[in-house]
Amino acid sequence: MAESVVVMPHMGVSVEEGTVIEWLVSVGDEVKAEQVLCAIATDKVDTEVVAPADGVLTRIVAPEGTDVPVGKPLAEMSTSGEGAAVVASPDATPRDEDAAVASEVAGASRRVSGEATTAALPAAGLAERTAAGRDEFGRFDPRKAAEAVLSFVAAAPGANGTNVLASPIAKRMAASHGLELASLRGTGRAGRIRKVDVERALASVDFVNQGVTKSTAPAGTSPPTQPAVPASAPNQGRGGELPAGYAEVPHEVVDTPRVRRVIAEHMARSRQTAAHMTTEVDVDLTALTEARAEMNKARLDAGEPKLSYLPFLARAACAALVEFPELNATFLGEKQILWKQVNLGVAVDTEEGLLVPVIKACDQLTAPEIGAAVADLAERARTRKLSPDDLAGGTFTLSNPGSVGAVSAPAIINQPQVAVLGIPTIQRRPWVITDADGAETIAIRPILRLAVTFDHRALDGADATRFAVAVMDRLQGWDAAEYS
Repeated sequence: MAESVVVMPHMGVSVEEGTVIEWLVSVGDEVKAEQVLCAIATDKVDTEVVAPADGVLTRIVAPEGTDVPVGKPLAEMSTSGEGAAVVASPDATPRDEDAAVASEVAGASRRVSGEATTAALPAAGLAERTAAGRDEFGRFDPRKAAEAVLSFVAAAPGANGTNVLASPIAKRMAASHGLELASLRGTGRAGRIRKVDVERALASVDFVNQGVTKSTAPAGTSPPTQPAVPASAPNQGRGGELPAGYAEVPHEVVDTPRVRRVIAEHMARSRQTAAHMTTEVDVDLTALTEARAEMNKARLDAGEPKLSYLPFLARAACAALVEFPELNATFLGEKQILWKQVNLGVAVDTEEGLLVPVIKACDQLTAPEIGAAVADLAERARTRKLSPDDLAGGTFTLSNPGSVGAVSAPAIINQPQVAVLGIPTIQRRPWVITDADGAETIAIRPILRLAVTFDHRALDGADATRFAVAVMDRLQGWDAAEYS
């Protein structure tokens, strides 16, 4: 028998740790390969960890309720040795993890480029890092691309200043205690600040009257300053306290769901990071409406479900992104990454909150294929059956508040992307058209006001508007042979 370590799996670019929700087996139990061992929760999705091989569970390293960094042990097993692998040693240090990731990404880069170089990844430039985002067949690999981006950002000028890498949990803890993230040393991948780094800093700092004494501050840190608050300033309700003047108002205090807290953190971070601007165009969907009705009639006759407008809008957007790659990108200050395929995120409204599953290589799909992918992801999002991979690697996002009646749709950019397309409801409106005699007249038309919200740091309004117009042109002159 061989010993095998079950570790916290990798679950996307921004997920640094997970919480053990429930163990489904006990120490001493015999388990089969791929049998579910425990359920875990992350900032993005809940998922399950399975056994790497047949064997016996010999030790639970992380009890229920424990926060475990990616790659760290959850449990130990005694296995037959076939198909089992120790993904991470229990005593692996963050430095060991970083080296392993660097080796993996560098190896992928060598397979893509065909060069047998032994240069260390941290010394490589952006080209090598983006090349590392593809597998041995040259196809886009979201995990490798994510690791490449993180590595590049960590090495970029200002990475320890305004561009601090930190897990969402670490950011929330630091903010709640008034700690400056830029003053902390991260021990995660690419220098990312983790929960343990914040805890270590808090343990060495004395908080006196909500301040920090200089004598006990950790080396290399600056004590956070606490702004003076006038006695008349209203309480903003932090920590569950009521705002000033509301004590007599009937109320109920409820816990904010974990998913809502994560969404709030992500939305606030995007607003603080990107220079948001929105440009809008009105689209006459008459031609598309007729093409869609004809296609849906044929689908119903064939026993297939009808298609909504969303797959057609997504298809037009993907085609326009191929023409305007600067909107299918990631902005890194002195550098930009132009992604070579469109991984389209589609916002889905669920009971737990907003989720954005991703359709990989969406620019290679037809409208019906996109429709099938959207239906599958939306159903799995609402039934909590998405995998972490379903939420990773998005390069552009569609926001669809029109599904619940919105007539305007400016949105918040889904980091690290540079743009999002907002889709409101389609309205029947009076519209000026040219009749068969060449005269202008008024007709009732289905009109859609598309909203492109973009990062003004990455591109100008004229470029974003040209993209919006390109989407409009494809929708107004819908070519079934090209786009369907």
